[in-house]
Amino acid sequence: MLFAVTIEDRPGMAATRRAVRAAHLDWLEQHRDMLVIAGPIMDADGNSIGSVRVIEAPDRAAVDALTEGDPFAKAGCFARVSIHPYRIVFKDGAKAE
Repeated sequence: MLFAVTIEDRPGMAATRRAVRAAHLDWLEQHRDMLVIAGPIMDADGNSIGSVRVIEAPDRAAVDALTEGDPFAKAGCFARVSIHPYRIVFKDGAKAE
């Protein structure tokens, strides 16, 4: 099952994000099999202010556990996390089944 995850950072977390970025990237690599797509949300100046992910997981509990294990989460970066079931209907110029 797919889940869309939108994460908004707490204000003023740029330095913390930079400090734990390498651990975060390692964590992403370790969970590559669950991540359909993942990347930062940027402000107008190009600074990361959160992230968007599409995760393939058996259930919501697995997505919660994955998200809570993110080094950014453990460092206190996240202000708000929204998780919703997701379905792809259009990808790479074609309708998805």
